[in-house]
Amino acid sequence: MVETTPLRIGDLENMTEAELEAIILEKNSDDARLVLGRLLLEGTSDKIKKNEKKGVNWIKEAAKNEHLGAVEYKVYFEVRYDRQPNMKKLLANLETVIQKTKSARACNMLAEFN
Repeated sequence: MVETTPLRIGDLENMTEAELEAIILEKNSDDARLVLGRLLLEGTSDKIKKNEKKGVNWIKEAAKNEHLGAVEYKVYFEVRYDRQPNMKKLLANLETVIQKTKSARACNMLAEFN
């Protein structure tokens, strides 16, 4: 039996779009969905061309699967770019992330709204 070590976020960030999509298909990896979505949205990778529409879709898919990192990132994205964000839903999502992960970023953002 061959043991495989799980890929870290840093490892995923250095992959191409095709490599990340393969991991998503093979391992159903929400970490890969989050990283691919973020890199597509931000356009910060030399290996992945910026594509906001595709990026949002990958983030939404990971968040729908209750990936807390994706839920948190989706809140930040919606606060910044959505013309009329659903603040009640966003605040509830931040509270969930805080309860489950103790994220300092989520705490800071929630404090800014209160």
